[in-house]
Amino acid sequence: MENLFIQGPAGRLEAALERPIDPGTAVAILCHPHPLYGGSMNDAVLGLVGEALAEVGVNPLRFNFRGVGASQGGFDEGRGEVDDLLAVIDWAQAQGAGIIWLAGYSFGAHIVCQALPQAPQPARLLLVAPPTAVMDMALQAPPCPLDVFAGDGDQFVDCDALNRWPGAKMHLIPGADHFFSTAAASLLEAIRQAVRP
Repeated sequence: MENLFIQGPAGRLEAALERPIDPGTAVAILCHPHPLYGGSMNDAVLGLVGEALAEVGVNPLRFNFRGVGASQGGFDEGRGEVDDLLAVIDWAQAQGAGIIWLAGYSFGAHIVCQALPQAPQPARLLLVAPPTAVMDMALQAPPCPLDVFAGDGDQFVDCDALNRWPGAKMHLIPGADHFFSTAAASLLEAIRQAVRP
């Protein structure tokens, strides 16, 4: 794991890369849960996403939004966090990443959706527990394959709303809450199945 800093619009962003980026390879940029509720790039659920991706040769790149950990700046209600994600995408492409995947958990999934109209077209989208019951997360037809993972006991996810998302492939995890407290193994296996070639 390589720790690094990426220049963002509000200052440097703390990041961690599974391995150096080889030209033309796939890099997945992982967005963490809500900064005001303890979310960071070290989140355990985000770690599961990274683990599953690394197994299939996609290089996970985690970063802290502005104001989290050693990232400069302060929380910006989601607006600046979208800009942070766009800056990290630009950085990864400048390092030679040929394929970009975007993944987000909870608030991070919201940021991925908000960034899509401005972002270069990703090859794949993975959204874990997108908080459709508490945030406005209308999604247009995605520009690429979209997998959504959610627990059937998650009070922050409106599954009916998710089922109306065009082109989304739903993976419902039985007995899981928003934090996958007792269902981490089930979530990991669902992600593995979804991303396996």
